Amino acid sequence: MDVVISGASVAGLTTAHLLASAGHAVTVVERAQAPRQGGVAVDVRGAAVDVARRMGLLDAIASARVTYEDRFDFVDPDGRVQATIRPNIDLYDSPDDIEISRDALSDILRGSVPDAVRFVYGSWIEHVTESAAGVSVELHGRGTVRADLVVGADGMHSRVRQLVFGPEEQYLHHLGLYVAVLRRTSQGSGVHGSEVFNVPGRMLMLRGDGADCSALLGFRSERIDYDYRDVDQHKSMVADAFRDVTGWKVPAVLGEVDRSDDLYFDSVSQIRMTSRVSGRAVLVGDAGYCASFFSGMGTSLAMVGAATLADVLDECDDVPSALRMYDARIAPVVEAAQDLAGDGAAILFPATPEAIAARNADLAVTASS
Repeated sequence: MDVVISGASVAGLTTAHLLASAGHAVTVVERAQAPRQGGVAVDVRGAAVDVARRMGLLDAIASARVTYEDRFDFVDPDGRVQATIRPNIDLYDSPDDIEISRDALSDILRGSVPDAVRFVYGSWIEHVTESAAGVSVELHGRGTVRADLVVGADGMHSRVRQLVFGPEEQYLHHLGLYVAVLRRTSQGSGVHGSEVFNVPGRMLMLRGDGADCSALLGFRSERIDYDYRDVDQHKSMVADAFRDVTGWKVPAVLGEVDRSDDLYFDSVSQIRMTSRVSGRAVLVGDAGYCASFFSGMGTSLAMVGAATLADVLDECDDVPSALRMYDARIAPVVEAAQDLAGDGAAILFPATPEAIAARNADLAVTASS
């Protein structure tokens, strides 16, 4: 079977590995000119650990794990700790779960993809046309290819979803927040774990392992009409949101944001769909069921989705029927993962001074009990 996958991040690379290993002819199309770099640590947890084991990659992934101390210290404008929480101990983590940098995981997955897989960088899918003979896929600047299956593994702003299922506005549910991530900051010397500073509706988090440190800036906002590829616009939005904030390390980090050439910025949102399949097209990972960073499950959900797709294609020769099986199997997994997002904003982004004080008081009591 000929498969075209849009996107070469975790979802696309996992899907490419599993489908190519099953004997399918796979082409991966990636808009970036080269493998993407950037992002912070992600989690391989739950059923995704079993997927990594099945792919023969568990040892490599475990060897590349990062070792952050599992604690969040909430600090005041002078950096004094007001409250602490240990979320992975207090909430849902297992000793088998692995935290790893996104770059390291992507490198491991990319290196595992069979040599027969064709990568097309600097292109994207322009049109998808399905007929009785299969799917005609027009690639930007690269002509048209025929496929039996098209996989949209191209993230929350999926091009495949837009072409096949309709406009993003139908499926993107904004959770009222925007975040910017600096992969490295000079302001985190000595940070082990996470240090968090809040003013109403805004947050700066430094997360480090004692050597390297990343910074996350986030703010509450109704949905904003912006270009998710315009980095200069992203920098301006962050600067505007924090313009009046002078406490802790915010001014220094804002300066680094302005000078950064690898800033990540996006809304905190979920993709909610009643179906992620249409004919011979299917969505895997954030493209079909982004759970938001509050869930802690995005990477694992992508890997489990890819494995579920590989399983149904192995079980059923009829592609549309197999995709309907995939949709039915992944739906409850998606629902559970998206429910984990809960009300993380209440802890990390309190909206008022009173809410910040109440959060700190509640966590201080929890820590002492």
